Amino acid sequence: MRPVTIAILVILVSLPLSSSTVAISDSVEDSNWWDSTSMDLNGDGIHDAIWIAIESDLHDWVDANDTISVIVDFDHQPTSEDQEMLEREVDFRTQFRYHLIDSIAGRVAVEDIVELSELPGVVLIELDGILTIQMNDVNDVHGIPMIWEDTGYTGKGSVVSIIDTGIDSEHVGLDDLDDDNSTNDSKVIAFYDAVNNPDKTNGTEVKAYDDQGHGSHCAGITAGTGAPTHEYVGVAPQAQLVGVKVLDEGGSGSFATVMAGMEWTVDKRHDFNIR
Repeated sequence: MRPVTIAILVILVSLPLSSSTVAISDSVEDSNWWDSTSMDLNGDGIHDAIWIAIESDLHDWVDANDTISVIVDFDHQPTSEDQEMLEREVDFRTQFRYHLIDSIAGRVAVEDIVELSELPGVVLIELDGILTIQMNDVNDVHGIPMIWEDTGYTGKGSVVSIIDTGIDSEHVGLDDLDDDNSTNDSKVIAFYDAVNNPDKTNGTEVKAYDDQGHGSHCAGITAGTGAPTHEYVGVAPQAQLVGVKVLDEGGSGSFATVMAGMEWTVDKRHDFNIR
């Protein structure tokens, strides 16, 4: 009888553990990020910061037409039908419909925000935040010259995407790999302008430019050759670059535009060997 008794005890002890495991698994599967996000503490489906921004004097969040830029999050990958629903029901002005994240960005009248949040499939209305640039010197602080000496790594064969204000591809330190303009070895091999030409997406339709300077500064830190004096050489001077302009001539841009630039970079990573 002892073997039978042991078997029964094992079954009895195991049952609660199995049930507990199932309960935990179900709980994880049933949990949605928008139900517990700190962006919506009162649970009304609207980013708490939206109401603060509307009343704020620190930035012109609301334009002359009384609209505000928002990011509409869905509980599924939004389709063209979802976009049409937003535009039809609340006169939503679409800027981007993403395919790597479940969101649509655009502008909506302040008075229609609540109605927008109640549309089918919509789980959260986020404020489309503003990003600004900061200039910093970084090379020697990180011991880059020592890495070159110890490893021989110079970025050769790598392609880096600079998501910023653009890249001045005619800058003497960014125009080619060997600082010899007679050779065909461009440093900037592709460019996407999400600010002024968002519909031109193949990477070669718009010549790389930078109407602010910060992106070129970052490109120089990343992969500049240091020409003409070679006093300030980039971290990976033999790497090539892909420019993605998401910030305007004033150095500012919306979360929505930055997200579009990031998505384009992911989509094109194999086309341009972006690492």
